[in-house]
Amino acid sequence: MKTLFSTIIIFTLCLAQEPTAAPEPIEKVQSLDSDTTQQVPSGLDIGYKGLAWGSKPGSPIPTSLTKIDSNDSLATFQSFNGNLGPDSVSVTYFFADSGFWKVEIDILISLHEIDDHISNFRRLEKNISEIYGPPKRMNQQESGPSGSYSNHLDQKFTRAFYRSTWSVTPTIIDLYLNSSVLLPATDLPIFSGNSSTLKLVYYNPDYMHSSQPVPQAKEVQSIFEIY
Repeated sequence: MKTLFSTIIIFTLCLAQEPTAAPEPIEKVQSLDSDTTQQVPSGLDIGYKGLAWGSKPGSPIPTSLTKIDSNDSLATFQSFNGNLGPDSVSVTYFFADSGFWKVEIDILISLHEIDDHISNFRRLEKNISEIYGPPKRMNQQESGPSGSYSNHLDQKFTRAFYRSTWSVTPTIIDLYLNSSVLLPATDLPIFSGNSSTLKLVYYNPDYMHSSQPVPQAKEVQSIFEIY
């Protein structure tokens, strides 16, 4: 009886000492998952939001914006409408002979508020600078009418031109505002519609190639030959 009891104890101890299978490390599981996930190009050194620089016209564009259909089979651009953050925008992807080289974002702005135009420009400038640092170049100009007009045929404008440029090699970012607002406003403007533009452009100069011939410079006649 003692011999049988001793055998059971020894067998139980042997089972307790056998190593159990270790779980697979989490890091290894994650690395396997990343290997099987399709990688989408990202970063301005590669392209813009998943579309690589140099992509050919007609390439599928990864975006959630709504495409604007075009009947032009030879068009070298694709346009979309929608929202980016708080802004209503029109986004156009441009293609040259060397492929995709520029995306141009038109931001919808109010018709008659120049202060609102400048505020939107500075908001976008701040957001971009938080990612890519301060602009490499800046240009800011403002001008207004010398005084109020009393003649409704002599309508005057206040203007603002703002431009900031960032260099994110090989990409260049340009933020551009050209604002022209009738001041004071009137119900009967001579020039209707919105004459103000706020644009954000990303482009890669390495792909700015066109096979179209450059117009030849015209020889300007000397002033001495005229008078």
